[in-house]
Amino acid sequence: MQSCGVAIAASGMYSFAESVWDESNDDAFQPLWIPPLLENPTQQHYLFPTLFVMDSEHEFIPGKKSTCVSLSTFFHPCSFLAPTIKVKKGDTVGFRIHNLREEAVTNHWHGLHIPGVYDGGPHQLIEPGQRWAIDMPIRQEASVNWYHAHTCEKTARQVYEGHVGMFIIEDNNSTTLGLPDIYGFNDIPLILKDTLLDKDGQQYYALRDQPAFFGEHLAVNGTINPIHRVPSGWIRFRILNASNARFYELHFKDDRPFYVIASDGGLLNAPVKTKRFLINSGERFEIMIYFEPKPGEIADLIAFTPNPSHGDPAVGDFQLIRFVTDLIHSPIGILPNTLRREPIHWEEAVKTAPPITKTFEMSMNSNRTKMMINSKQYNMMRIDEAIPLEQEQVWKIISKAGPHPFHIHGCSFLILSINGEPPEAIYRGWKDIVFPVGYEKFPSSKELTLVIRMRFPFTTDRDLENISHDPEVAKDINHHIPYMYHCHILEHEDRGMMGQFSVFCSLAE
Repeated sequence: MQSCGVAIAASGMYSFAESVWDESNDDAFQPLWIPPLLENPTQQHYLFPTLFVMDSEHEFIPGKKSTCVSLSTFFHPCSFLAPTIKVKKGDTVGFRIHNLREEAVTNHWHGLHIPGVYDGGPHQLIEPGQRWAIDMPIRQEASVNWYHAHTCEKTARQVYEGHVGMFIIEDNNSTTLGLPDIYGFNDIPLILKDTLLDKDGQQYYALRDQPAFFGEHLAVNGTINPIHRVPSGWIRFRILNASNARFYELHFKDDRPFYVIASDGGLLNAPVKTKRFLINSGERFEIMIYFEPKPGEIADLIAFTPNPSHGDPAVGDFQLIRFVTDLIHSPIGILPNTLRREPIHWEEAVKTAPPITKTFEMSMNSNRTKMMINSKQYNMMRIDEAIPLEQEQVWKIISKAGPHPFHIHGCSFLILSINGEPPEAIYRGWKDIVFPVGYEKFPSSKELTLVIRMRFPFTTDRDLENISHDPEVAKDINHHIPYMYHCHILEHEDRGMMGQFSVFCSLAE
């Protein structure tokens, strides 16, 4: 496997004062690694090369190999993380995932609207030496999703070790807007992860008396202390926070503005101009920035890490990545005024929302060793809820003992309110993770509330050729491969802050 050759970063802000890049500083940074792209742009029904989940070696520090996990094909090798997958709405895509590790894994397609049988949750173990083969329909709009391990009680460690990849969906709207779309040139994936390294450069997993994992070094695409040269013009960044627990408020050191164009489930109605935004564990945002034709100009992207009640020991601004404007200009790519052919009618969704159909309360015991939803810890053999197919749902989520990001499988939703207030513009698009943004305004003892609205377009029946209409089997674990809802602080999920639900085709339909 190839190594990405990256170096350890110092904590805190870099002290470079210059605004124009000096080539002599190259040794202080390492080139950003871009994961290889796996796509088939010309066909609609196709099979991708087998993805091998394997133990691998990666150089976080140049010359010092660290054991980790990667996914690779014979043609798309990775020493850490996985290839970026790009597909099109309307495709049917064959995936073959072969587990070469010595422990069982799963592969969850986070954000995808797919039947439960394809979801890749805890019930769909791939044992050592075994292969999972599926042909998966892609029926949702353009969006940035991801794929990662979701093994019961092992999700946090396996994701941390590197079982993570980006999954991009395009559609007829996204490909005709004129957005930057040359992968790795003006359309750049940024996968954020924090890590712990020992003196020999070995990555290791340890909670260090914290209720979740918080690393000492920030990495982008597995590169610590990265630099990336960009052409002048409009550049699109697809950002995934794949950290186990840490969330980041992203901004540029020189306070330059940029535009948010998409969130988890797809494009916003229009670009939203801002100077900073919060991205939580598991969330995705797409942003666009115009780089002036000034070769050598520096733009430092900074991650501010708040100190929330869930235990992050670090607080402050940390260098994430340095961009340097190159001599090349990108003639392709514009920022449209409108991003969607069919706009999201958020105000109408709030006005017409039915009464709350389900309430979920996330809580934990006093020493944070027992995590629960509705006072119950996760049980693989228990289906907690049964939801009728395509029935309008309004869920209320209550977050106790600090802020918790809440994720739901199998759908995208609209956020109707956060602590009784309407969400900011960047959170009014389609989402699959919701977080109580603004939690810091309230005392730590306050319950934080979220209200969301959605439908589920697929069932969780094990046999898609014989979908049952019998409500008596709606909670039968032998009949369904359920979706999950859970806190997306991965250690909280592993400790029980997760439930599961079926989606069934009711007789009324």
